[in-house]
Amino acid sequence: MTLSLARLGLMGGIASGDLKLIETQTVSDAVANLSFDSIQETTYADHFVTFQDFLPESDNRHLALRFKVGGTTTTGYDYAAAMQRQVAATPNELLQGNDTKIWLAYNVGQSRERCNGYIYIHNAGSSSKYTGMTAHVTFINKDANYTTNFLSGVRKVASTVNGIEFATSGGNISSGTFSLYGIEAS
Repeated sequence: MTLSLARLGLMGGIASGDLKLIETQTVSDAVANLSFDSIQETTYADHFVTFQDFLPESDNRHLALRFKVGGTTTTGYDYAAAMQRQVAATPNELLQGNDTKIWLAYNVGQSRERCNGYIYIHNAGSSSKYTGMTAHVTFINKDANYTTNFLSGVRKVASTVNGIEFATSGGNISSGTFSLYGIEAS
């Protein structure tokens, strides 16, 4: 059986977009960041990332995403995102405008259930379009509350993205398995 976005329920029943594994990285020794430096953007304009069992080295850290252009992480104030999240029984909305990264998860606990999620990245292979993303992330936060985040974000500069970087708000990534897939156009 072919792994596809439709089978994961992400294409609204449209049978297209087979996933091709590009790379999997597992963190077992703490690292400052985790990067995919070859996303095969000339083959795949769109990508899918899964992460499982992410833990920060220190408690109460956030998980961030940045894109790479020309092999260099983009750190300018050109990211924007909107997040709908539920923490315990409290829903709220978090907005980012002109930030240096897209925050995927806030207040991740270091000693509780690990953080898991998926990210759909589109237009990474286009030099004339903004690179955008949508994600769903779940975890137990630093206060032992179940948290689920749904978000969309964009890098507001049209350029070919050729890498992806994950980092925390401080300290290192202690553990996690991150997999990058190319979405094959049908």
